[in-house]
Amino acid sequence: MPPKRPAASASTSRKKAKTSSDEPSKSKRWSAVSGSANADADYKTIWEKPDKWYSFVTICPPIPDDDDDDDEEEEEEQEEQEKEDDEKDPEDESRDGPRCARKRCICSRPAGENPDHPWVVSRAGYRKYSTQQIHFSLRNPDYFDMYTYNDHVGYGCVQIVQNLVLDYVEAVERGWREQWAVCEGLGLWLLSSASDSMMMIDDGECVDQTMRLIGRMFLDMLAQLDSLNLVGDATDVKSLGTIMAIYLKIASGVRSIGGILEEDDDDKGGRKSKFQANRFDDAILSYANQRGVTLQGPEDIDEITANLEGEVELPKKNAKDPWGFKAALKIYVKNNGKGKPHAIGGDDLDITTWTSSQRKEANFDHKDPLGKREIDAIKKGMVMQLG
Repeated sequence: MPPKRPAASASTSRKKAKTSSDEPSKSKRWSAVSGSANADADYKTIWEKPDKWYSFVTICPPIPDDDDDDDEEEEEEQEEQEKEDDEKDPEDESRDGPRCARKRCICSRPAGENPDHPWVVSRAGYRKYSTQQIHFSLRNPDYFDMYTYNDHVGYGCVQIVQNLVLDYVEAVERGWREQWAVCEGLGLWLLSSASDSMMMIDDGECVDQTMRLIGRMFLDMLAQLDSLNLVGDATDVKSLGTIMAIYLKIASGVRSIGGILEEDDDDKGGRKSKFQANRFDDAILSYANQRGVTLQGPEDIDEITANLEGEVELPKKNAKDPWGFKAALKIYVKNNGKGKPHAIGGDDLDITTWTSSQRKEANFDHKDPLGKREIDAIKKGMVMQLG
């Protein structure tokens, strides 16, 4: 065991994960006592108010702009004025949700009030993303003053992504809006620095297969929207251009560090119009080009798209498994599963599901970082987040 390391600063917040009478039964993915299960149940409370949660809002850029540093001095000079303006700003009444710490924050304002703002997401999608931050904290041994193994956090991130894929599959029962929210949440999660550790695990093949699966899943979503004539600028999917651009940026970022580079054996041939799983961003761009979607959000989106062809032939509307997502998922589960009913995902890397003796063994002081109070709260359905 390496020398004792100080844990990251941790504060714990708890709230009861309410349930509704029409909410599905607890997923078999979760353990009997599980912080992940509680976070999942808490997210599902949005289903009680679909009109609210599937509406679209603006958010501040989730990634720093290049000119942020240049604006820092100007923002410092305006700080006091901004504070005063925020305190008396009547527009704050339209903000239905949290704001970030950024000055001139535009988070949680109705998208219709800021039609030119490039960062748009549904409230449900942003809630889905925020929930992944909870899942991440529960899979980080540092937050529990523990050491398990070097890649625990990285594999925890893989598990988070796998759970989101399963969320997408299960969400078909609730319709495209919930599936789109899952895609939004996954995109924002992969864009965040917290997910970076997934790229550094000792199983590069798993990462590569996971990213290809994500690409097929998002294309499956776009095909479904296309069949409903919802791919375009003037549709009910107000965040479409933003989320498509996010997935293009994700693919570009993964490729820049050596991921998803090689062609599939059955994809070699050089035809620009033929889909290649490792080039799923070409297919995403093809939707944008052929359906007239304005890509927005990341400031380097023009540079990203300049390196793509965007000439992939799109499948016919209402085609069965148009991008091979369902078939690829079966293969992925076979290659990466654990032999359980839900072979991928789950919560075995969530430290709240471990026994007290397991936590003690890995704890720096050989004490259980979770006391009776915390365990009882989890058993009662309280949501715990460390950070």
